[in-house]
Amino acid sequence: MRLLPILAASCFVSSMSMRIIDPVVPDISRDLGVDAASVAMLASFFAFPYAFAQPVLGALGDAVGKARIIKIALLMLALCLAASAAAPTLDMLAFTRLVGGAAAGGIIPLAFAIVGDAFAMNERQIALSRVLTAIIAGNLAGSIGAGFVASEFGWRISTLVAAGLTLAALVVTVWQLRPPVPPRSQERRRGEFIDGYRVVFANPLSVVCFAAVFVEGIVIFGLFPYVAVLLEQRGAGGLREAGFVLSGFALGGFIYTVMVRLMLGRLGLYNLITAGGVVSGLGLAMLSLGTSWPAEMAIFVVVGVGFYMIHNSLQTQATELAPSHRGSGVAAHAFFVFLGQAFGPLAYGTGLDSAGTLATMLVAGTAMGMLGVLTAWGLKSRAAPPVLGVTDSARP
Repeated sequence: MRLLPILAASCFVSSMSMRIIDPVVPDISRDLGVDAASVAMLASFFAFPYAFAQPVLGALGDAVGKARIIKIALLMLALCLAASAAAPTLDMLAFTRLVGGAAAGGIIPLAFAIVGDAFAMNERQIALSRVLTAIIAGNLAGSIGAGFVASEFGWRISTLVAAGLTLAALVVTVWQLRPPVPPRSQERRRGEFIDGYRVVFANPLSVVCFAAVFVEGIVIFGLFPYVAVLLEQRGAGGLREAGFVLSGFALGGFIYTVMVRLMLGRLGLYNLITAGGVVSGLGLAMLSLGTSWPAEMAIFVVVGVGFYMIHNSLQTQATELAPSHRGSGVAAHAFFVFLGQAFGPLAYGTGLDSAGTLATMLVAGTAMGMLGVLTAWGLKSRAAPPVLGVTDSARP
């Protein structure tokens, strides 16, 4: 089997596991007899350990093998999803999400690092976009799939289905995934943890990349757990409709992956990032209108296109921050993404309670627009020539 489809299977279930709670927050709230705001915090319980596991798992992947860590992580994730489906209390469910988040942290970042090892820079952004398609499909399956299944059979069955799919991905990965490069020497392994991150943060682009994805995590993904709640509050829909709305974000990602080569060729890296901030920012601002769920789904498509215009460009940059320690570089990138995701629900919860939907979404839209402009400026001022992935030749 080809490398990208194998990695795609692992990334699909990892991405799916992140989103399966978002559309079913009200259902869990009713089942366990707790308030919806407490259930929404399960997103943070997954994202915090995912983020803080990155520094360890990334360096460990560089040291003992990225493929090996991915296989172990898939096994742990499958077990945690199965345990989540049987959780009798919110505390137990939070614990399984906590451990599952840490396990999932060993999948997508190291898969990206393997792509970085296997593909030259002039092919890498396109290769990454192919794996990104699977990640977006996982988001779609987690959002709309969980909403559909939960509306008919309950959230526990939807979580159990996710566990089965993760087990299937584990079987394929154990059977087929082999590292694309030979393992490093034992002498190199002993210094990997410290040396890798020293090299990563010595690159001046790291500050720009990591700050940008941290803000992305807060502004974009912090909203997701509140979509179902906001729809129910104004009588615009329930679990199923929330799944459709959230799936719009994934559809926007699919549109981006189809158009990425054309966008890069027409806009170039810096204009692509700037435009992505403006597009996603306008979409978030439009969500302040509180329209029907089909209209919000369409708006989420716009937000998804804009987000991935920025994010996929930053993913490509992350694979080249420290080519000799690529697992550490991509893991640091993922750490800041998910640290932002962990803080996101807290930020949105505070904003929605104190300022209301209109003001919160306008602030979020403005933040994304500014992020696109500042990120493009930061990358341009700190790097020459830029790392374009498609239009530039590989660096020596």
